[in-house]
Amino acid sequence: MRNLILSMSASVLLAGCGQQYSVAVDGMASQTVSDIACKNQQLEEKLYDGLKSYLIEQKNIPSATELKSAFKTQVEKLAQDNPRMTAEQQSRIQSNLDQLVDSLLEEAPQGERVETSEQLLGLLSAIDVGDRSTTFRSYMQDRVRSNFNQLATTVKAMDLECPPTGDSTQSTEGGSATTPVEPTTPQIEANPDYDYHKKQAVAAGVPLAVFGERWALATAYQSCNSLEIPALNDSVADIKGIAITGKHSDGVGNKRVIASLSQVQATHPYLKEVSSYGSACFNVRQNPLIYDYGGKPYATTSSTSPIDLFKNGGDGTSVLGIDCSGYVYTSMATAGLRLKEGRALKASDSWAWGSTSYVEPQSNGLTCLSKITVTPSMSLKAGDIVAVPGHVIIIDRVGADPFGISTAQTVSDCSKITSDVFDFTVAQSSPSKEGVGINHSIAKDYLPTSEKMKAGLQKYAYYACLAKFNAKNYTPSLGTLSVVRHKGTSACTDKRVVLARESCIQSCSSSAFTQ
Repeated sequence: MRNLILSMSASVLLAGCGQQYSVAVDGMASQTVSDIACKNQQLEEKLYDGLKSYLIEQKNIPSATELKSAFKTQVEKLAQDNPRMTAEQQSRIQSNLDQLVDSLLEEAPQGERVETSEQLLGLLSAIDVGDRSTTFRSYMQDRVRSNFNQLATTVKAMDLECPPTGDSTQSTEGGSATTPVEPTTPQIEANPDYDYHKKQAVAAGVPLAVFGERWALATAYQSCNSLEIPALNDSVADIKGIAITGKHSDGVGNKRVIASLSQVQATHPYLKEVSSYGSACFNVRQNPLIYDYGGKPYATTSSTSPIDLFKNGGDGTSVLGIDCSGYVYTSMATAGLRLKEGRALKASDSWAWGSTSYVEPQSNGLTCLSKITVTPSMSLKAGDIVAVPGHVIIIDRVGADPFGISTAQTVSDCSKITSDVFDFTVAQSSPSKEGVGINHSIAKDYLPTSEKMKAGLQKYAYYACLAKFNAKNYTPSLGTLSVVRHKGTSACTDKRVVLARESCIQSCSSSAFTQ
C-alpha cells in the first residue's frame, strides 16, 4: 500500500510539472503566432524571450516536439480565424516554424553539446544578439536568420486578421492561460541617489563605464568602503578558505566552493574589515561573492528586471559570484550603456556576450564598441574594455603615462616595454588571490598572472610608443586581444538597469565614485 501511495504521489507530481511546462510552451506558441497574425515585428523578441523565460524559470530544456505541437495547434486556430488562408499557406507557416524550432532547440544545442538549461540560455542569448565568436555560432547566426526571413516572407504574402487586443491572453477551455506566465521579477530597490552620484561623477570627468563598474562593485559588497580599499597588488595575501573541487565541463574553468567561511571572512580583502550591514543590505560576510567561472547574475526577461548579484543564476557552481563577462555587462548596463546600437538594455542580456565577443566587437553584435586608436598624445583611457578569449576587464584608472612610454628613449626601445612599467588599474571579476571575484587590481601586479593579457597589452604599448615617435595613429588589430571603447552616442545609451539591493549603498559619498 505504501509503495502504491508513493507511486501515485510521484505520478501527481510529474503530472503537475508536465502541466506547468505545457502551459509555458503553449504560451510561447500563442504569443508567436499572434505576432504572425498582427505582423508587428515583435515575433523574434517574443520567441527568444519566451524560450529564455522558460529556461530561467523551469530550469529545464523545452522539448522541440512539444513546441512544434503547440505551434501546430495555434496555426490551426490562426487558419480558423482567417478563412481565406489556404491549406498550402497553413502548411508553409507550420513548416517555417518547425524549421525554426529545429534550429534553436535541436541543431544549436547539439552543435555546442549543451547539457544544461543554463548553457542553452547562454547560447540562445548569444544567437539573439548576433554573436559570431566561433565558426559554429557564425553558422547558426546565418541559419536562424534565414529561418526568420523565410517565415517573414511567407507571412508577408498573406492577408491575416490581427486578433483583438487581449484575445491571445484569454484562457483555454480547460482554464489554463495560453500566454507565458510573466517571470517572477525580484523587487526593484533603486537607489534614490543614483542620478546625483552619476551627475557628480560625470562632472568630475569619470567615464560612465567607470562609474558603472564602481557602482556594481560597491553594490556587490554592499559597502561604500569597498571603493576605498586600495587596488589589489602583490603585497595582498591570497584568500584562504576557498577550495577547488574540479573542472567545468569545458575542461578549462575551475569549480570553486567555500570550504571555510570563517577563513574567507578573515582573509577576503573586501570582507575582512566589514563587521555589520544595514537592514536593507544583503549580508555578504555570511554569503560571500567569490569568483564563479561561468556564473551569471540572476535576472528575468522582463524589461523591468534588475540584475541580482545575490541570487545564483548559473551556469557556474552553487556559490554566489559571477564571471568576468557577467561583471562587465553589469557595469555597462547599470550605467545605461548599450552594447548593441538600438537594442534596449535588459538584465537578462548578461548571458549574451562572453569575453571572446569583445575581441572583435563589431563582428559579434557589440556595435557600440570600437577598437581604440593610439595617437601621439593618447592611448589607454579609463573606461576602456580589454578582452582576450577567456577574460575581459574594464580599465578603472590610468596614470599620466599608462603604458610607460616615457621609458623608451628611441623608437627601437618601443619593443622593450614590459608590463612592469604600466600605470593603470583594472576592474574585473577574476580568480586572482585564489578566487577573490569582483575586484580592482594594479595592472603591473595582476598581468603576470594572465599571460594572454600581458602579451597583448605589451603589444598595444608598442604601438602607442610607435605613435609617439613616428607621429602617426595606429589601430592595433591583434586577433588575440583588443582594447575597445564605448561610442557614447545616443543610439548606444538607454535607460539603465537597476541592481538589486543597490539601495544599501545609499549613504555613499559621491567622492567614492569620483576619486
